[in-house]
Amino acid sequence: MADRVGKEVEKFAERVDHWYTHGNETPIAKYHTTLRLVSKFKDHADATVEALKKQNAVENRGELAKDVQRRIQSLAGTPRRSVEDEEESDLDLTIVPDPAPSTVQDLRHWQSEAATWDLLRIMIELYYPAPGVTSEAARKKISAENKNIYRYTPEIEIWERFILEDDNAKEKQMILKWLEKAADSNESDIQSITEQLESESGKGTSTWSSGWLDTRAKIKQEKRLRQLDYPLGEDMLPIKNSDKTQLLTTQLDPDAPFRQRRTLEKSDDYYERAIWMACYEMLRRGMPWKEICEWCKERNEGWRGISMGAAYEHQSDAPTCLTGPNVGGLWRRMCFALARGSTYRYESAVYGLLSGDLASVEAVCRTWDDHLYARYNSLLLSRFDAYLQENYPQRLPSTLTRKFALFNSVEFHGDWENTNRRVIELLKETKSISAQSKSPMKLIQGSLISRTFEDLLYNLGIALSQIAFSEEFTSTLILPVDEVTEEYYMRIGEDPHALRIVIHMLLIFEVLGLEGVHGTRSHILENVTVGYIDFLRMARKMDLIPLYAAQLSPLRRANTLGRILPDIRNPTEQKQFLKLMQEYEIEVVDALGEYYEVVLGKSSLGDEKKYIKNYGILEPVDGELWPGHRIKEGFIDLDITPDEAAIIQSVQWYLHLEDHMSTTFVAMTDAMKVFLLNGRIGAALELCTVMSIEAVSRAKTAFYFDDQIFNIMEWDGIEELVNPEMRRSTRSNPRRGSAPPPKQSLEKRRAKLLKYKEQCRTYNELQQLVQVIKLLSQWRSEEDILIESVPPHPSDPPTPRLRGMQHSLTSSPRARNSGSKVTTKNIKDLFEKIEAAMEPLLNDFLTHGFDGNRMTPAYIASLDTKRRSLADGELAQLTRIRTTYLPEIVLTYNSVVQACAYFISRDIMTKSMDLATVVASETNAELADAFVKTGRMEELVRAFAASSKTMIAMSQSGDKPRVSKRRGWKGESIKIWDVNVRN
Repeated sequence: MADRVGKEVEKFAERVDHWYTHGNETPIAKYHTTLRLVSKFKDHADATVEALKKQNAVENRGELAKDVQRRIQSLAGTPRRSVEDEEESDLDLTIVPDPAPSTVQDLRHWQSEAATWDLLRIMIELYYPAPGVTSEAARKKISAENKNIYRYTPEIEIWERFILEDDNAKEKQMILKWLEKAADSNESDIQSITEQLESESGKGTSTWSSGWLDTRAKIKQEKRLRQLDYPLGEDMLPIKNSDKTQLLTTQLDPDAPFRQRRTLEKSDDYYERAIWMACYEMLRRGMPWKEICEWCKERNEGWRGISMGAAYEHQSDAPTCLTGPNVGGLWRRMCFALARGSTYRYESAVYGLLSGDLASVEAVCRTWDDHLYARYNSLLLSRFDAYLQENYPQRLPSTLTRKFALFNSVEFHGDWENTNRRVIELLKETKSISAQSKSPMKLIQGSLISRTFEDLLYNLGIALSQIAFSEEFTSTLILPVDEVTEEYYMRIGEDPHALRIVIHMLLIFEVLGLEGVHGTRSHILENVTVGYIDFLRMARKMDLIPLYAAQLSPLRRANTLGRILPDIRNPTEQKQFLKLMQEYEIEVVDALGEYYEVVLGKSSLGDEKKYIKNYGILEPVDGELWPGHRIKEGFIDLDITPDEAAIIQSVQWYLHLEDHMSTTFVAMTDAMKVFLLNGRIGAALELCTVMSIEAVSRAKTAFYFDDQIFNIMEWDGIEELVNPEMRRSTRSNPRRGSAPPPKQSLEKRRAKLLKYKEQCRTYNELQQLVQVIKLLSQWRSEEDILIESVPPHPSDPPTPRLRGMQHSLTSSPRARNSGSKVTTKNIKDLFEKIEAAMEPLLNDFLTHGFDGNRMTPAYIASLDTKRRSLADGELAQLTRIRTTYLPEIVLTYNSVVQACAYFISRDIMTKSMDLATVVASETNAELADAFVKTGRMEELVRAFAASSKTMIAMSQSGDKPRVSKRRGWKGESIKIWDVNVRN
């Protein structure tokens, strides 16, 4: 469907954008802006129609000519038949027309669309008056301006009063005029129809318009043969037509064939049918009676114009003749008799239109528009007749109505107030036009006329859900619906043009006050808007989506946009999309939050059952270099799965926002916790890289601190924030989005800075945890390089090669004299980094919530129910991360300390004592608790015991190492383990 999108999508969006952002001062201003929007839509459709007509003039004329040709074929060369026979034949010719070329189909679509926007304008005018104005007030005002009806009141004033007093009558009159206008614009003009009729006659244009020439000639011939000088009578020897199949009329007045029950010559019979067909087409197009009369006079058929009431053209606003003491009541009944008595279908249809008959007009109807016209014309005239009988019985006495019958269309269709709905339903049931009635454009037009547009939206919302969850198509935007609807509603959802029309009508009706849009069925109705948004997404019209998403409810808006944002990968396009969201007052963070939840939900990373219980770093090993275990080689999986990349991408969107720092930290922290709980260190490292606190600070501090850019976690000089000369950096580019806060006092800035520091504390600690794991992985590589750098020596005992490593690296004559340079600088630098990174993990690690408060049981109990639930969840996650990582990392760090003591200096072993002290400290209970909960306290004790043995062994080493006079910062030294040292 997306490949069928045209420029009209962007044109309509431009109009809606202007409408959405202008005329919002008052309800009346918005109302008039909305009416102008409808006019703009129609103007666009009209302009497209004119352009397509010029481009496809030949094809268009050809297709229209084919349609007329089919109707002419039902006239030419066929004898007069019953209405039923002719109707069946005509329908056979019109139900399945030849397929038109695509260019002509486009023209037909745009013609239909232009008519649809015009129809919407009519319905708004009828049923949606301006705010503060009611139709009843308008009716009273106009009624007061009109004079009272009296005996000699002109008939046209009675008609106008009828239209004024009856809204349903006014609606039907306006719909009839709309149908006439559409027929005149979209079908063959009368001149073209006339030319085709003349061409099919086989005669010249001058002779074709000279009446019954062949029948007249036949009669004259018979009179000459019989030597008669007076008119032929019915009692004389009958005359047969040229085919010798039927009796020929003997007189030439218009009623003769009907009166004598005889026929005309074939060519004259065709002529008669053709003339009535042309007259019907003129009436159907709403041509003024004066023009119809002139047309008839040009063909020496002036009596036909008079019989149709053309002598009363001053009453042209009414669809029938109103002249006479009974306001045309008797004349309409005579027309009804002619409609039911004529043997020519189009003659019957002409008089059927004038009298309000239905069956005689339906016999020649070809399209949905024709049938609607026939029924509405019949209803309007029938209602007017009843109006006269009820309100002006002196004008239309009951004696006349009883004596001369007239079709009661109101009674036939049922309740007058609901005839619009009844008619549209009957058209769907009419066999010849059932398929057309269920086409997208006719469903839309029918819903407007029957005032069931909300039902159309409802069924379309269901249909879109059926499409979205069908086997052939998948959409993540449409909500499922536990209902089904007719299949023909799906055609609207599959037709981009029809869907575009419906969605823009929905926007208009929402402003006008369409009931139900925000009711219990709103989630189904909103499927329509979301369906159009999905169409724009597939067509890659991403810039148009925020405009239509703004029309949704806040919850559905976030739900929809959260599933569209993953499709936008380019950073520039992302910024533009967010800018548009802000312009249309869409809550950006809600959409980004939904985006994160969507990508997380698609993965298995949110499944608590799959959370790891321990992140393995160590492997068992023999040798004095380590306390029974060392770091595994390649323990970090640096691969990033598509699901993990999607989560990172969802969080990166926050960098495009200048504000929402708190929300950004929440998203970053949550993503980091998810990765760590699943043991996905590679993804965590990538998140640390692209979403570091420094990167977030540079993106957002300028908004909150008067254009100053700095790293929140590193900034201590709060006083500098008020001194312009001490600023580190400023931004000169104008900001988009929310307006920056006003200048702030020093205290407010200090409080704000402290708040943001507290809010990013958890993320910072998690980031440090990931950094430690990364450094430990590097340690194993450096450790292997260092071990391999020392070649074996024949004098080395047959014990593991690692024995005496520290001696070999520092004091061995072989190491000093072999000429090989073994450096420990790299590993020393790495150890210092590990030591610095470990410090935050060993003190008060992951104990505070997002609000900066320590998550003690007492604090959590003091919160309200909602916040308590969130705090409990956060505490559970942080506790699990501590138990998953800290025991392994502490044991790993102890192993690194021991190895480093061999590599660099035995004094480093004192850090193992420090580590034991930290774990045992009462002020750091969370660390010891992590070992207890994981059952690894015994393992820790064994590791410390092994390290103690190593310290003793180092202090009693047979070699005479260089004595280090350095002590730890608390004065500790490895000499305390030397049993030979005196007190």
